[in-house]
Amino acid sequence: MKKLFAATTALMSVAMMAPAMAQESPIKLSLGGKLRHFFWVADQDELATERLNTAGMSTDAEFYLTGEVTLDSGLRVRAVMEEEAESRSDRNADEAYIDFRDTWGRFRIGEKEGWNSSFIGDPIPEAFGTTDERIIGEMAIKSRNGVTITDAMTFKRYVSDSLGIMYQTPEVNGFQAGIAYHPTVGDTEGTFDAATARNNAVDVSGRWQGTFGETRVRVGGGYLNIDSRKTAPFNDGIEAFNINTTVTVGQISIGGTYMDVNPANSLDEENYNIGILWKGYPWSFSADYYLGKRDATVNPVNREKSEIYRVQAGYKVGPGIDVGVIGFITDQKTGRATAAAAAPVKWDGSGVVVGTKLEF
Repeated sequence: MKKLFAATTALMSVAMMAPAMAQESPIKLSLGGKLRHFFWVADQDELATERLNTAGMSTDAEFYLTGEVTLDSGLRVRAVMEEEAESRSDRNADEAYIDFRDTWGRFRIGEKEGWNSSFIGDPIPEAFGTTDERIIGEMAIKSRNGVTITDAMTFKRYVSDSLGIMYQTPEVNGFQAGIAYHPTVGDTEGTFDAATARNNAVDVSGRWQGTFGETRVRVGGGYLNIDSRKTAPFNDGIEAFNINTTVTVGQISIGGTYMDVNPANSLDEENYNIGILWKGYPWSFSADYYLGKRDATVNPVNREKSEIYRVQAGYKVGPGIDVGVIGFITDQKTGRATAAAAAPVKWDGSGVVVGTKLEF
């Protein structure tokens, strides 16, 4: 069924585009990008053999090439290439895809995650950080259990910039849906061995947004299914769903996201995120809370748990130029889902992140 969907979608898109190909208009090329630097200091519990650094830095730098043309038929064709611009990155291209867009919706082919993350956007409203920043989840605090912190609230954690084909409906009365198919979630091209690669990833997601007087409401979510490798123990398939709600009244936004993951190995995980934002100009302030829980054993005897508390302040220096600060407290635990489990082990941490962002 998944392969039939993929083939049918591709054939339909070509058929719809054929009448427009007679026009020979030049494609307009534009250049953009981002440069983000972060400095952090943190204090966290250590093992007796560890001497963790208390300060560090992180950089996120990319440039974007976008080519776009609108044909006489109304078909809009857009190509996007995002290139990493960091000396520490081991890959050049981040995303590379082509969009075909008309009244029938949007068809996309290339390296890109499914619609789930774009429908939801930031899982919570934030004053300075975004879902792209991974300072607390990957750098400032050492992970002590298997709970997912990075990309925890959308399907991007499993399907990130993988080759695939995607269709998105036009928006009707505030509602929009999309479906994405990725033959494999790795960096594989061409023929691959399903015995060694997760495969056949399908993401079905949707979003509704509307306005009631001065109140804006957005609700989004979706379902993801990925087949396991075809060799024993056949236990790395993934099924997940999530839902997000954000309500904005004037300068105040309140929102949250819930995600439930059920891998075939039965190490189930739940993630919760809720936050509140006051967005002004030039200042913005926010506070949020994250909770992740994961079964550490199949029984489950042990349960892993991670919590993050954050407060943020952002200041807009000018168009495309922002500075900000994030304060955080983390609490990571392992153990005791049942009386038979080992005594819980707790790892505390806290710190501050300061940073600057340039968008161009």
